[in-house]
Amino acid sequence: MATSEKGLILAGIDGSDLGNSVIDYAIWLAKNSQSPLKLLHTIEHSHHSEHPHREGTITPNMKEHLLDELSDEEHAESKKLIAEGKTILSNAKQKSEKAGLTDIIAKQRHGTLSEALSDLESELSMVVLGAKGEDHKGDKKGLGAQLEEAIRSINTPVFIVKGDFSIPKKLMLAYNGSPTSKKALEQIKNATISQQLEIHIVSVKSNKNDAQELIDEAKASFVDSKLSITTQALVGEAIEQLTSYQQKNDIDITAMGAFSHGQVHGFFFGSFTTRMLLESKTNFLLLR
Repeated sequence: MATSEKGLILAGIDGSDLGNSVIDYAIWLAKNSQSPLKLLHTIEHSHHSEHPHREGTITPNMKEHLLDELSDEEHAESKKLIAEGKTILSNAKQKSEKAGLTDIIAKQRHGTLSEALSDLESELSMVVLGAKGEDHKGDKKGLGAQLEEAIRSINTPVFIVKGDFSIPKKLMLAYNGSPTSKKALEQIKNATISQQLEIHIVSVKSNKNDAQELIDEAKASFVDSKLSITTQALVGEAIEQLTSYQQKNDIDITAMGAFSHGQVHGFFFGSFTTRMLLESKTNFLLLR
């Protein structure tokens, strides 16, 4: 999260319901960290022909004609996707300029989002993605199909947008004392955006003393910090307690070590991080 090094803030944008919010949060992050903004639109081709497949009845001449038609279809679809993407990028750039940003890069790439992020990672300080992409339009719940693959492809912090934009005021770090959690604590302490936020550090254990021990450990890291921090030791089931704390304290961003509660390959489909993403209404900042 070394935004002080002026790494790019990258916004992965598409025509999804969350697309405008992704741009708004990326603008906010870029302005607060004084970092360049990169707007990225990817085109992943998955052509489906309207022609029924009846291979047993196709003659060689018919097959050649059909292949020509398929080629024309694919070319037309590709042109359509490129044009739509350019419009999305143009609108996003105009919005960013209107917000006062001047260092803006708009880029369209062919291939998957994860491939693009992997290629660009050395330039980036943070990636901003919507929790659901264009394929999930109108779907109020769940997570986007590309999200897991995108997060796995890089070690850069990922800001996950879950709703309409509002200027963030409070960030909650779920701290469990693991190595990943300790690293996340340091990243939050040193992040430029933390200076604009009220930081809440929350630990949940089955025993009050254990939870308080973690809080005391976290507090010690902030002894020389000028950040505004609030700490809370909680007892009970972790997700229930954390989501309750989010709601009661109007938390805008929840920060977590992405794989702090299990193996990397358990990130999605039942992991602690995924359940938090699914059951929380806040935006998320996943840290490595």
